[in-house]
Amino acid sequence: MKTLRQLRPLIACTMLLVPLTSGCVGTKKAQAYAAVRSECPAEKVKEVSQDGYHAVLDVCGVHERWEWDGINGWLYAGPAADQPVAAVTPTAPPPPIDHDHDGIVDAADACPTVAGVSSLDPTKNGCPAPVDSDSDGVFDDQDACPQEKGVANADPKKNGCPLRDEDGDGVADDVDACPKIAGITTTDPATNGCPGDRDGDTVRDDKDACPDKAGVPSDNPDVSGCPKGAVIVTETQVVINDRIEFAVGKSVIRRESFPLLDSIATVLKDHPEILKLEIQGHTDNTGPKYLNTMLSDRRAKAVLRALVQRGVKAGRLTAKGYGPSVPIASNDTDEGKQKNRRVQFNITEKKAVAPKVVPVPAAAPTPPT
Repeated sequence: MKTLRQLRPLIACTMLLVPLTSGCVGTKKAQAYAAVRSECPAEKVKEVSQDGYHAVLDVCGVHERWEWDGINGWLYAGPAADQPVAAVTPTAPPPPIDHDHDGIVDAADACPTVAGVSSLDPTKNGCPAPVDSDSDGVFDDQDACPQEKGVANADPKKNGCPLRDEDGDGVADDVDACPKIAGITTTDPATNGCPGDRDGDTVRDDKDACPDKAGVPSDNPDVSGCPKGAVIVTETQVVINDRIEFAVGKSVIRRESFPLLDSIATVLKDHPEILKLEIQGHTDNTGPKYLNTMLSDRRAKAVLRALVQRGVKAGRLTAKGYGPSVPIASNDTDEGKQKNRRVQFNITEKKAVAPKVVPVPAAAPTPPT
């Protein structure tokens, strides 16, 4: 059965109260008002429900309440309490970006603009595969010699480079302490591949002027490694591996230097090609220069007389003192001063020696077949 409230519009209509009763005209007017009020197209305004005095209209998806007024007709009463649930279509996330099309998205690609390969190392993932141009197992980016097949080496400057042996001594250059001088293999990295020391005098053979005779080190390479008192003839000098000692402040030669003078005299007799030899006296800078020059001159002349007494012709010898004017070391140290106090023998004239001609034996005749 219909309630009185539901029958009320029907009774009003039958009593000719059309202008005053909403049920007689429906919600067409309300729909028209709603379209104008909300600027919604009329075709999108629809009735949801109405009971004669109250109506709910769907205005472009929004539910509005409208109420009937007997004098003014349908009036807007605000949004309805129940609104339609909007159908929300989930938005698909944008596809991941892969600029170089290598199958590795840019977010995880260490080289996003260059096609590459996968790698467990995030710093190389998506980067081109490492190149090994010489196929030696050392990739080019770490190979110091990428175009030459070599071996791995802990030294970045030698990694991937071939083992070279420039001096041909069987010791690879990368472990050869003397890569340009042929030597011997040792367990000491500091001497491995360097020349040995045949006479065991701590002077390496390539720096030993007397490699087969045990001697002493010297600052003068012409006699370094030679026995003390040794006399060596070079192109320009007669070098002694010892000192001629004098009494302090005097030109008197001390007796311990007599054997050295004997050796010098013997060498000069054995080398007649030395026509002129200047005996030079030198001092350090202690004291007045003129006194040092005089002392060095007297000492040089004392050596000349000692050599003449030992059979060297006086015409081959001259003597001169230079004092402190020609130092060979710093006079700031005692060691340097000692080196500067010296007697030096310079060859000033030499006779050319013709090279020995070794006859070549005649070839044996070819026996007849």
